[in-house]
Amino acid sequence: MEVKYKFFKDNKKEIKENLKDLKVIYTDLDGTLLNDRGCVIKDSKDDYYFDALELLPLAARKNRDIVLVSGRNKYQLRYNAQMIGLKNYIAELGAELVYNLGEEVYVTFDRKIVKYDLTYGGKDLREIVELFKKNFPGKIESKMDWSRYRSHNAAFFGEINLNKANKLLGDEGYEGLVMVDNGISALVELDLNIEKLHIYNLMPSGVSKASGIKLDKKIRNFDTRNCIALGDSLEDLKMASEVKYFFLMKNALEHKEIMPDELSKYNNVYITSGIMNKGWAEVIGYLVD
Repeated sequence: MEVKYKFFKDNKKEIKENLKDLKVIYTDLDGTLLNDRGCVIKDSKDDYYFDALELLPLAARKNRDIVLVSGRNKYQLRYNAQMIGLKNYIAELGAELVYNLGEEVYVTFDRKIVKYDLTYGGKDLREIVELFKKNFPGKIESKMDWSRYRSHNAAFFGEINLNKANKLLGDEGYEGLVMVDNGISALVELDLNIEKLHIYNLMPSGVSKASGIKLDKKIRNFDTRNCIALGDSLEDLKMASEVKYFFLMKNALEHKEIMPDELSKYNNVYITSGIMNKGWAEVIGYLVD
């Protein structure tokens, strides 16, 4: 079935009309608010670009809380939030919800049901890293330092077949874990035989960025109509289930093999004309004007 993409530019007036009660903006970082190198003041071409940053005070004046939602750990996100004047964030792809730069931290799932050790130096993590390297030679990397200060998941970079990776996990007794794609990145340089560098996260099954949003809505008594989200990956797209509108950065369409099928699951997703932080500024600039 052919999926007809819906673009923000063609529906912006109706969208804005339906967001009169907007209270919170959930946003991915890399490839969305930031470029693919993790920079908020440069665009995808590495040219200086300040539009996204300049929109933060405009959103604040309208009492729109911008919540960072990322695969990064809560310590990294505290630093990111402080740098741009924010205070609330959802870490480790939805595993932890953090308020006021760490004053309150909530785990979004039942830790008792997770029997694997994915923390820094953990036995299970070491074994899974070797499992993936053996089965995807030259295609994936995970250095132990990348998992330092993480509590619930592990970071990988590379380009692999996720269906095969998740079958391997089940076959090796790790059926309670899942490998997910958190977008295309240029954050690190690795000697891998791949075309596009992806960020992957190994995490407990059932946890997602939507998990963090769902708990935040419950704690702060938000309704779906009060919320929007922005992102650029297959994992980000799951946030659409918990918000009024989800805005997908155009760069996400690089996932040509999978994205059309995933988009067909939602009717509230709109694609930006710009890519990465230019797409972010396109949406937020119109909504806070």
